[in-house]
Amino acid sequence: MKFKSLFTFKYARVVYGSIILTIGAVTMLFPIIPMGYVGVFVGAYLLHHRIPFLERVMNWLRKKDKKGRLQGFEDKVEQFFHKEEP
Repeated sequence: MKFKSLFTFKYARVVYGSIILTIGAVTMLFPIIPMGYVGVFVGAYLLHHRIPFLERVMNWLRKKDKKGRLQGFEDKVEQFFHKEEP
C-alpha cells in the first residue's frame, strides 16, 4: 500500500477529521496539553463538507478573515488530499 493512498480514499476526510476532532476534544480536558483547540479546529475543518453546522461556521470564519489565512489553509489541505469533495 502506497503512503499516498492513505489520504486519497473516498472517506479520508471523514475518517481523519473524526479522529483528530475526538483527540482534540479529549486533550482539551487536560490542561497540560494545550493542543486540544488546534485538534478541534483541524478536525472541524476536515468535517465541514459533511456537517451543515460546521459549514455555516466555516462560512462565518471566511467572512471574518480579511487577510486570507483560511483560504491559504484550505488550499494546502486540498493539495494534500489531491481531490475535492462533491
